[in-house]
Amino acid sequence: MDNEIRIVFVEDVPADAVAVERALREQGLAVQLQRVDSKEAFIRELESARRPDVILSDHGLPSFDGFAAQAIAHEKCPDVPFIFVTNALTSEMDIDKLVSGVIDFVSKRQLSTLALTVRRALSRTEALRQSKVKAEERERIAVKLLALLAEYESKGGYLPICANCKKIRDNHDKWHSPEAFLRDRLGLMFTHGVCPDCLRQFYDS
Repeated sequence: MDNEIRIVFVEDVPADAVAVERALREQGLAVQLQRVDSKEAFIRELESARRPDVILSDHGLPSFDGFAAQAIAHEKCPDVPFIFVTNALTSEMDIDKLVSGVIDFVSKRQLSTLALTVRRALSRTEALRQSKVKAEERERIAVKLLALLAEYESKGGYLPICANCKKIRDNHDKWHSPEAFLRDRLGLMFTHGVCPDCLRQFYDS
């Protein structure tokens, strides 16, 4: 289902993967969990058409440990939250100092906290994504604004505007309403309301 959280779990014990999936479902998460126990299988999942929403990883696999998995995840999909689910680490260890990119740590003996940890990781990832989108949008507008300023620099920085209707003349001698000019040149969108002065002018009885 499209609304299911897709999880890739680096785990060599099938029973542990079943326990993790059961715990997540019992705690109210709709999940699709895929267990992998090798580097090749892990990379295949990360490069599949639908990337995982969350990566869970045991740490103590004999041939493919959690740190190796995290390094690959950081390279292939750095925006996907990575959570250790293992008994090979202790809660006293500072995960942020252990390896860059690890979001959190949950002990296999405390799976009752796993769903909350997953939700928190997804919320944090979405907040970071939104912040990045807003920063990119601000940068895009700034680039367009600088281009517009450079375009009118030859006119001393003056923007030709009609003294009566306030239409703006472009460099091709075509006239545009301020809304259309700024929308087309900067990508700005407008809402329309009535300011207090106009409200008093037109609607006061």
